[in-house]
Amino acid sequence: MASNTPQPPAPVAPPPAQPAAPAPPKKGISPLVWILGGCGGVLVLAVIAFAVVAYWGVHKFKGYADSAKKNPAVFAAKLAVAANPDLEVVSSDDEDGTVTIRNKKTGEEITMNAADIKNGRLKFRNEKGEEVTFEGSGQKGKEGLRIKSSKGTMAFGNVEAVKMPAWVPVYAGAKVMASTKEKTEDGFSGTASFQTSDAAATVLEHYESELKTSGFEVERTDAGGMGSLHAKAGDGTRTVAVTAVAIGNLTQVTVEYGATGGAKE
Repeated sequence: MASNTPQPPAPVAPPPAQPAAPAPPKKGISPLVWILGGCGGVLVLAVIAFAVVAYWGVHKFKGYADSAKKNPAVFAAKLAVAANPDLEVVSSDDEDGTVTIRNKKTGEEITMNAADIKNGRLKFRNEKGEEVTFEGSGQKGKEGLRIKSSKGTMAFGNVEAVKMPAWVPVYAGAKVMASTKEKTEDGFSGTASFQTSDAAATVLEHYESELKTSGFEVERTDAGGMGSLHAKAGDGTRTVAVTAVAIGNLTQVTVEYGATGGAKE
């Protein structure tokens, strides 16, 4: 006699596994990016080198080894590399003020040139001959750092800001404290950051008016003590984005811009 008990459905076979998507091809890393982060410590090395030279100018490295007296920047670089297990010194020259450093994980090499460090300048060069220059100043009222490479420029502090294109409005009386500019595949992009005592709405009204007068299409959003706008040129080759946020009695403003298709500055 057949059973009336219902039978459970047959198990459904899981779908076949999909092949993993191939990893995107790696692009060449600009020397600016490699030095600022990829080497995992070279920026720290640069800061230490500057600090050691400043110390040496006062204390003359009393009681330190002869190598430190010959070139304190080279000595500082060696100390920094010794403290990072991912780095090693390939070669060094106290007379020329150079140190070549290898990233053990990637095999990449970079050479630090401290010949001009007493004048506040420190250079790095990778195996392809691409250079990055750190220019620092501790002079009162001009404290800051400028980083330059073939790919772009960064400026921080009381140094001259990276020049923005003529079509990016400036804010009267604002002192830009951080700015960047970098080449892209078909144009360039950049940022500028400053603080003002004006309200966020006042800042955005200025940029909205200036950009519309220049023929940009502008979309603006306000929310209490903060807001943003995005503007695009009629031909779509230039864009400007502005963010303004109230922080205490000040407004922090960040301006981002970009150009493609051969748009001029």
